[in-house]
Parts: sequence; structure tokens; C-alpha cells
Amino acid sequence: MLFTSKNTLPINKDNLRSIFLAGSMDHRQEYSWRDEIIGEFGSHHIFDPTHTQHDDLSNAELKHHIMWELEAMQQSDFILLNFLKDSKSPISLVELGLYVQSGKLIVVCPQEFYKHNYVHILCEKYSTPIFNTLKEAKTLLKNSI
Repeated sequence: MLFTSKNTLPINKDNLRSIFLAGSMDHRQEYSWRDEIIGEFGSHHIFDPTHTQHDDLSNAELKHHIMWELEAMQQSDFILLNFLKDSKSPISLVELGLYVQSGKLIVVCPQEFYKHNYVHILCEKYSTPIFNTLKEAKTLLKNSI
């Protein structure tokens, strides 16, 4: 089941595992890695923070959205953090710092990402699984969920 910041986060009475979708977004692309994950793992709780009007939110709406994201990451069993190769993703780097030691993070960081070395060193330091492709990360997620 899919949850966005427009939804109240679930109280997990069904013991469903949950995945938070963190990472780069490119609204100009037709392909969405988030839609791919939602399609494959939709029988679980999926927390998707995508908000296409993110830059137009009022201060109160932005605060609600950020608080929802923080609560959803804390509640999730897994955080799939995907850095797209041509993105800057400053918020995703913050999320990496917040959860790199949590044991719930799975990172995708291609060689072309501008902070690739930094991300890899951080993940190595804290034994956080890191992959070059989404396909590799999905295999771990399937085996873990």
C-alpha cells in the first residue's frame, strides 16, 4: 500500500514490512525509479515523499511534509536511497547522514554521481549496503523483506 505526505502514516497492525523511498527525483524523466519500486513491492507499505509542487509549498505545508518524511523514515523497516547520476541531491545527502548507521539503509550510488567517493566511504565505514545499480539493490531488498 502506498502512502504519501497527504496520508496519515499507518499503524502496522498487519505486520507488513515498509520501505521509504529516498533519493533523487527528476520530474523531467519519463521513467521513475520510484514507480518501479512501487510496482514491485506494492504488497508492502511504501512511503513515497514525492511531492511535485514541493517548491511551491507554504511554510506550514513544507513543515508538515518534512515532519511526515522524518516520521516515515523512522517508522520504516528499510530506506532505499537512490542517487541519480546527474543529480545534486542535497536532501538525499542529509538523509544518508541521518540513517547511515541505522541498519535500515540500502544505497544506490552510481560512479557518475558527483559525491560518489564520499557516499561509498561513508557506507563502507558503517557497513551500509551500497550498490551501483537499482537492480542490485532490489535483489537485496527482495531477499531481506
